[in-house]
Amino acid sequence: MDTLSLKFETLFGDATDLQRYFCPGRVNLIGEHIDYLGGSVLPMAISMGITALVKATNEPIIRLHSTDFDETIEFDIDHLPESKQENWTDFVVGVLNHLKSKGVILSGVNILFDSDLPKSSGLSSSAALEVLSYFMFTELWTGSACNRIQMAIDCQRIENNFIGVNCGIMDQFAVANGKLGHALLLDCNSLENELIPLDLTAYQLLIINSNKPRQLAHIAYNQRRAECDEALRILQHSNPSLPDLVSGDIASLYLIEDETIRKRARHAITEHERVKKSVQALKKNDLIELGRLLNASHASLKDDFQVSCDELDFIVAELQALEFCIGARMTGAGFGGCCIALVEADSAETVSKKLITSYENRFGFAPSVYPCNTSDGVHAITT
Repeated sequence: MDTLSLKFETLFGDATDLQRYFCPGRVNLIGEHIDYLGGSVLPMAISMGITALVKATNEPIIRLHSTDFDETIEFDIDHLPESKQENWTDFVVGVLNHLKSKGVILSGVNILFDSDLPKSSGLSSSAALEVLSYFMFTELWTGSACNRIQMAIDCQRIENNFIGVNCGIMDQFAVANGKLGHALLLDCNSLENELIPLDLTAYQLLIINSNKPRQLAHIAYNQRRAECDEALRILQHSNPSLPDLVSGDIASLYLIEDETIRKRARHAITEHERVKKSVQALKKNDLIELGRLLNASHASLKDDFQVSCDELDFIVAELQALEFCIGARMTGAGFGGCCIALVEADSAETVSKKLITSYENRFGFAPSVYPCNTSDGVHAITT
């Protein structure tokens, strides 16, 4: 019996005939903070994620255990919380309430969640937990496969309405629809999407977790969204046919008098263009150009969108100064969390050790560095 099965047996007793599911986290290669503005983004599902072990019971109780938080919480299926409880189970309860409202008949289960995604790091652990729960419960209780696009839409609404975070759809869509060996080009306005082959050849994509929790991210997230809405309102006053902010023209930014609002608009417009150029670069297998675009993206996030921090800027600057690195930027909401970097594969270990040492010397604690591989989206584990 494997380690997780033994853990399940210790917690819940019977561990025979367990069903297993996995949902990856995601990194966004490029296209940061424009998913909720109707822009195109280029995320990829990653091999780190959340695994669930599940067994049906005859009790009207849903028991959830997280190895991350080392706690078990249970709910009566007839008396689920109607609002969030400010803990990790909110993402599961939001899904349960949604499915129940759609007529799905809930039944008792014991579930063990085990994650290797760092918390508060920007790798979409919350979206992974939502999508994993939705996929798993739908398969268990309806016997039918999920419509993966609708699942992503529903999970975004759960995040918006139950959790209270005005996120876009990128995270949920990426972890639901990712594919091994590919990035995913997603138009967040129309939901048109295209799998883009990701052949890094002699390069390795690294995830560098700053290990600084994103304590201000939710407040700043909603603030940036409001600022972008104001920028769009101003631009639409002179151009009523402008559909969204990312479709704006850099030459028209003079219309925005407030410098902060103008910066937000400049990031949105230029980041959208960088996504388009990154797709072209990948289709030509021009990784040097992709690296240049990653560098430009970080500069824009730092200076125009102002969602970086000292720790992320230090990581990016250290990496960009190395000959083995062709591009680096922060990824995710910002104010902590993670960076990504494209480095020569043969030098990845050297780069990691050098960065860990310099970062620890500067901040007094070490970052975590993970080689990043692509993954399929949420799925049952059948082995």
